[in-house]
Amino acid sequence: MTSTDVVDLYVRSSALFGEALSVVTIDLWNEPTLCGDWDIQALAVHVVSGEAQLISLVEDGIFIDQEIASGALGPDPLAVWRGTALKAISLVKETPLDQSLPHPTMDLTLERLLGARITDNAVHAWDLMKALGKDHVIEDDIAEWLLDYWLPLYDFLAESDHFDSPVTPANDSPSSRLLGLLGRQI
Repeated sequence: MTSTDVVDLYVRSSALFGEALSVVTIDLWNEPTLCGDWDIQALAVHVVSGEAQLISLVEDGIFIDQEIASGALGPDPLAVWRGTALKAISLVKETPLDQSLPHPTMDLTLERLLGARITDNAVHAWDLMKALGKDHVIEDDIAEWLLDYWLPLYDFLAESDHFDSPVTPANDSPSSRLLGLLGRQI
């Protein structure tokens, strides 16, 4: 896969999250999600803080060890998400994928960070839609790329606090296999 393809997957997965967020009304903000104790607001804050982290790492070379406070998305969360995502996308398009980024516990390149950002955007779009009682399938090429990204890290996933333990996928689709790997059942 070329650098352009990885950046395209990031842009498209960001758009998928934005599409999911766009159907959430403020009255649904406190609805639970499948993500532990997170409600829809906490999930949105998590994704926006991930994009803000990317901006800080690429633009300033600073790792921020905190998430944006709950409620920080204000009265127009979609506008805050959009501004943050567009700035992150612009920086990604200008930055070599092999650029080293500061991180306290690992060697991190922009490409490796994009794996986490594509995951957050695509999988949390699915989580949002499930919280709203709607079906959602992660696009095959995004899911396949993420499977290639995460399968070598299976031991990390199985012991991670970031994901539930892997489960048997509901079917053999790339989306179902990815969601199963990340502890989600369709």
